[in-house]
Amino acid sequence: MQLHFRDRDGRWSKQTKAAVLKNGAIGLDLNDNWALVEPSWRCQSCGRAKAEIFRLSKRGILLAKLELHHDHMRDEVWPQAEKLYGADWRETAVPGATNVLDPIEDIVSRFREAMVCSECNTADGKVKARHRSEIDPRFTFTVPEIARFIRPRRNADHDIDYDTALTLWREQERGHRARVELLDSLLVKLGDGLLASERAGQGGLRPMWMSMDSDDLLRKGFIDEVRDDERWSQLTGYRQEFLARSTSRDSATLSFGRVTSRVEMPSDEEFAAYADPVSTKRWNAMPTEWTCPVCGRSKRELLRRSGKNKWTGGIREHQEYVDERDPERIAARRRLFPGFANKAWICGYDTVHLCSDCSEISRSVRQRNRSLESAYLKLTDLRDCINSALPHRVHDLDFEEAERRLLSNGAYASAWEAWCRYDSLLSTVRLKMNSWPRAEGLADLAEDLRVYHHIEPLEEREALSRWLADEAFKARTRKQMVSGASANL
Repeated sequence: MQLHFRDRDGRWSKQTKAAVLKNGAIGLDLNDNWALVEPSWRCQSCGRAKAEIFRLSKRGILLAKLELHHDHMRDEVWPQAEKLYGADWRETAVPGATNVLDPIEDIVSRFREAMVCSECNTADGKVKARHRSEIDPRFTFTVPEIARFIRPRRNADHDIDYDTALTLWREQERGHRARVELLDSLLVKLGDGLLASERAGQGGLRPMWMSMDSDDLLRKGFIDEVRDDERWSQLTGYRQEFLARSTSRDSATLSFGRVTSRVEMPSDEEFAAYADPVSTKRWNAMPTEWTCPVCGRSKRELLRRSGKNKWTGGIREHQEYVDERDPERIAARRRLFPGFANKAWICGYDTVHLCSDCSEISRSVRQRNRSLESAYLKLTDLRDCINSALPHRVHDLDFEEAERRLLSNGAYASAWEAWCRYDSLLSTVRLKMNSWPRAEGLADLAEDLRVYHHIEPLEEREALSRWLADEAFKARTRKQMVSGASANL
């Protein structure tokens, strides 16, 4: 990573490793923004370089964070429109009215976004919290203004001159009030239909500008080349893969002592009145005697108190991949899609209902280790990753075992993509065979196999076309049977 990304700065960089060692840190919190900008970056507000921004937290975590500082007036536009015209105003508004909201955001704000260190970004909030009775919470200090009331320190939080900050607010208060009034005035005129803006005809402009230029030709040529292999997903997922290998969030993974709380159980009345806010329909459809197929808890036992002292919990859908066992089908798919790793094979999935805690296991592990973003856990894996699943409590998980399972199941990411391509091909085949006489459909399919799948021998293409035609209708029957079985769960 250090060799290939010298203009970027992740947990692997020499600068970061030196800072961890120098500070004796037991962990590292390094966010996306830090990883994506160069090692020599300096904060526009406090002027500190990255080496001076590293800061050790009270828990011994080295903090390396940059933030996008933005004007909070931009956040007021859409909520204020809903306040004036109702939550469904997008559907009832004058045609073209919503097209004006982005320009209104630009007009009523003093700046768009600015990359600053986390201490400069936090300083804005600290000042407004200290002077909350005087400073409008919708007001945001600009980067040059923050620079005037902070006293930067190397590898430490800023000292803040709160009196200077208050003086700056008073200097800008009149202009801020004018922007608030302007926002209200513009939204009223927008509601009256006086500021509507149409985008009709714009849709064709960008394709026209790009048409036949070098970027467009290269893009189309690349898409044609990688239409049926993994390189397309590798390119579109490049940023995520980079960040997964560059960022760190050790504060979420290091244990600092577990706080146990008293177990509460819902009363009969509370259980009867509960409705899962994520999927009320699914919750109500499941019988009271339903139990989670992974942890074995009942509907009542999966409910627990949240941090806001409300009952929480629900029933979620899990896709359980069905492994492909048919050697003939595997051989045909390998011939059709050689650009995939083909280290695992699936022929679809079953929909299984799990409790919300079991459903969250994969996401919880991936939050701790972003390099596992596309990995997958089967039902047996989920069961084996749970140390204990007690009623009305969060599961106690074996995160190390879960990571091992996710790594061992890494081939399923490619297998899923390969199956989606194959399933899409079968849909195309069904459409051809339903639209044309069989002989014409098979001939056209054989030509597609030559052009898009690079299969040259005519005899092989004809045999594969007949096989695909039969397979397409078998697959539809299998999918209907699976859908019927899932609906009865």
